[in-house]
Order: sequence, then structure tokens, then C-alpha cells
Amino acid sequence: MLVTLSEILAPAQKHKYAVIAPDFLSIGMLKHYLRAAERYGAPIIASYPPLPIDRFRRFDRWIGKIRTLCQDSTVPVCLHLDHGKEVQTCLRAVAAGFTSVMIDASAFDLDLNRKMTRQTAQAARQAGVSVEAEIGHVGANKNSMEGKAEESNLTDPDQAAFFARETGVDALAVSIGTLHGTYKGEPRIDFERLAAINEAVDVPLVLHGGSGTGEDNLRRCVAGGICKINVFTELIKAYLAATKAGFNPLVKGNAGFHQYNAVDKILEFYFTISGSMGVASA
Repeated sequence: MLVTLSEILAPAQKHKYAVIAPDFLSIGMLKHYLRAAERYGAPIIASYPPLPIDRFRRFDRWIGKIRTLCQDSTVPVCLHLDHGKEVQTCLRAVAAGFTSVMIDASAFDLDLNRKMTRQTAQAARQAGVSVEAEIGHVGANKNSMEGKAEESNLTDPDQAAFFARETGVDALAVSIGTLHGTYKGEPRIDFERLAAINEAVDVPLVLHGGSGTGEDNLRRCVAGGICKINVFTELIKAYLAATKAGFNPLVKGNAGFHQYNAVDKILEFYFTISGSMGVASA
């Protein structure tokens, strides 16, 4: 069933689990994610990455097919635009049929971030679409360096509370030590900062850069108020390895089947540690 981000995160916030948000690049990837979510009874946020949708000629038609897949699923599915960098990009996604969009103006100063986010949230709300934003800035690892977020990029709890009130967003991505990309070792999570943000902010909190963050870290993040965990790096690596090996889903013995099965194992791991395993079939 197709739902908004608010609808899928409300029970997660109430019952203290997190919903996994894997990025998909193709209908094939999405189908695999949905099958896994149904098998494990887990709600899922199907996230489309920040590709140049304004130059995608048949984008609306393609999203129509994606919506149908999500609607036909037996578990709650939110169709989410991940890291929209411009207001117009987010509004194009709203018009195309997304049930949630992320406006990511976190690289700008706080005032411009607030203005862009508020504009997006006001327009999306009229269409019944949820909005996620980011305060602080979750950067990217470069050259697989050991992940350590810069102090200046971390989310300030007081600013987060002000930002959430002023913009009216439905979910807030925070920077507490994770980074996008590949880590050497595990990131250093500022759990005290997370606790302060969770105390100050009413809306569900989002963790970006989930891949490689580590089981104990992620469990503690969920216990500390994280309701949505983004995962992409691990999944795309497994998916590309399967594709390179010539995966054919109809032939179990072919070269890429083992690698593609790794995608399923990764999802199972995240459904388990997030506490979302089985909640959609309860």
C-alpha cells in the first residue's frame, strides 16, 4: 500500500523502531526491495536518488509504474525523493506522484535552508505530500577515508527545534557523526547530541549514511529517537556485483545469483536491527 512519510513514520516514532529507506535506480531494484519487505513484514521507504529528473523525458510515466508497484505491495510503502537540491525539483516530484520529498538545502546557510524548506513544505502539503529536510550537514567520505564528521557540520539541538517549528517539516535529517559513502571502521556517533535533539524536536528524526555504521551504533540510534535509516552504499555495491556477474533471477545456479542474494541479506540485516522486522504483518 502506498503511504506518505508521515503515515509510515508515525507508528515508528510511537513504537520506537526505524523504517529502512533504500535508494533504487531501476524498477528491478525496487521490485527486489518490495519482495524482501513483504517477506520480512517490514514497512519500507522506496527512495529515488537525486538524479536529473527534470531532464528525464518520460519521468512522469515511469513514476506512474513505480506508484503502481508500491500500491500493490502488501506492506506500507512510501515513495520518496531523496536529496532534492532545488525547490522546483521537489515540486516536480510532487506533481509526478511521489508521496514524500526531501528538500536538502543543508549546504546553504541556516536562513536560506529554512526559506527553501518552508516553501517546499507549504507547496507539498497542499498536495498531501510529506517533506523531509536536513539541518546540520551529512557530508560524504572521500576515497574511503575513516569517517569523522566535522564538528561544524553537526546538528545543533536548539537550531533543530527552531528549524522544525519554522518550516513545518514532517521529518528532520540530523548530522550526528555519520557520512555518506564507505567507512574504514565505524563512524563516531555523538549520542549525547542525538539525545538533546530528540528532546528538543517533536518530528521523527532521520539518519543518513546508514551503510557501515555498525549494528550497535544503529541500535543505539533507534533507541535514541531515529525513525528512518537511509541505506544505499552497501546495496548498490552488492547489486552492481551481481549485475557484473551476469545475474539472471530466473536461474538460481548462474554466476551472479550469490551476489544478488547478498542484497536480500543486507535488507534482512537492516530490517532486524531497526526493529521493523514483522511490524507490517503484526
